[in-house]
Order: sequence, then structure tokens, then C-alpha cells
Amino acid sequence: MIVSSGTTYLAVVPARGGSKRVPRKNIRETAGRPLLSWTIDHVRRCATPMRLLVSTDDPEIREVALHEGAEVPELRPAHLASDDSPTEPVLLRALETVSDDSAIEHIILLPPTSPIREQGSIDAAVELYQISGADSLVSVTEESPLQWRGSPESPLPLYDITARPRQQSIAPELRRFRENGSIVITSTKELGRNGNRLSGRIVMYIMAAHEGIDVDTEYDFWMADQWLRRQC
Repeated sequence: MIVSSGTTYLAVVPARGGSKRVPRKNIRETAGRPLLSWTIDHVRRCATPMRLLVSTDDPEIREVALHEGAEVPELRPAHLASDDSPTEPVLLRALETVSDDSAIEHIILLPPTSPIREQGSIDAAVELYQISGADSLVSVTEESPLQWRGSPESPLPLYDITARPRQQSIAPELRRFRENGSIVITSTKELGRNGNRLSGRIVMYIMAAHEGIDVDTEYDFWMADQWLRRQC
């Protein structure tokens, strides 16, 4: 593991109280624990030195986070906790609340809705980020290249249907990846300059399919719960 001397990472876990599809999902019991607790545990198990901050607008979520050992400097203001609030202002606000730590040069965004991360995944993502010298990193999950777009009446294949590729021997240029939302790393300098968590030179960290589960629906929640119960 390569960790730059004197550099501190700030892990930010955004966990607002509102959720329409899966109400109160961030503290809903998942395999016997609040959903939020799994991501906090992932950070606590990292070898990479980092501060852990949970950003929330909800007093109940704050209590869970504090109980799990995370920092919650203040409750997030309402205008940063609506359904359409972007993430970048939340990250910048988190930086402001820990402005006493001038060594923080990088932020790791870890949504609690991605409760399945293998041991070492966050550390491996940090190592890739550092070795590559990138400004940002995004975690992805590989998907089938046999994809289509358009409407049912006007479909458009995103591959050559006259030379259908075999899944076992996909050419590099045909590999397709889905941003899974599990891990994002960005330099505080780039975030402040561009106001975007993905800017400058970007690298991808490829995760296993099960690590790409993002709890956004009841089905996603069920899938995450089943997987985590199998691992406990």
C-alpha cells in the first residue's frame, strides 16, 4: 500500500434522511445492521489513514453515525439535502467543517447505498489513484458489451451485430463499464477549481459485480440484504 507521507484523506459518507423509493433506507436494518453501518465499517477497516465524516440532515442518522464512531460535525442544511441536491456542494461543505486539518488533499466519497465492498477495495482504489497520479477516480462494474439503446420501435445496437462477440473473448475496445457509485476519489484542489467530483485526469477502478449493488429500490435492498447475510 502506497500512502503519501503527511497526506490525509477525508472519507465522506453522505446520508440524508429523505428517500422516496426506500423510506429511511440509510438506517434501515440490512443483515442485522443499519445500512449506513456497513460503509462506516468499511472505512474503519482501511489501512489507508483517513478521517471519517458522515454528512446528514437527520438527527437519528447522526446518532447512528456517532455510535459507529464517525464524525458528524454538524447537521447538513436543508438546501443541501433535497432530492435534487447535487453532491459536490455537500463535499465542499464537509471540507469546510474540517478546515482545521490542512493536510487534507483528497476526498473519498463513499455512499452508504453501496453496502457491499470487499475487504481491501477502498485501499486498492486509493493505491491506483496514487500510483496513476490521477486527479479523480471512479469505481465501475463491467457489463456485457451486447447493449442496445433507443426505443422499442427504433433500437440501435451498440455493437456489431454481424460479428457478435463472445463473452469469453471480449476485445478491449468493446468492454463496457457502468459507474456504480461505490467509490469516488478526488483531489480537493480539482474539486475547488471545477466544482465537479470527476475532473482532470480520471482513472477507473473496476469492482466485482456484487460490489456494484446500489440500493435505490426495494429489489436492490433485498439483493444487498441477501448478499450480506451470506457473508456474515
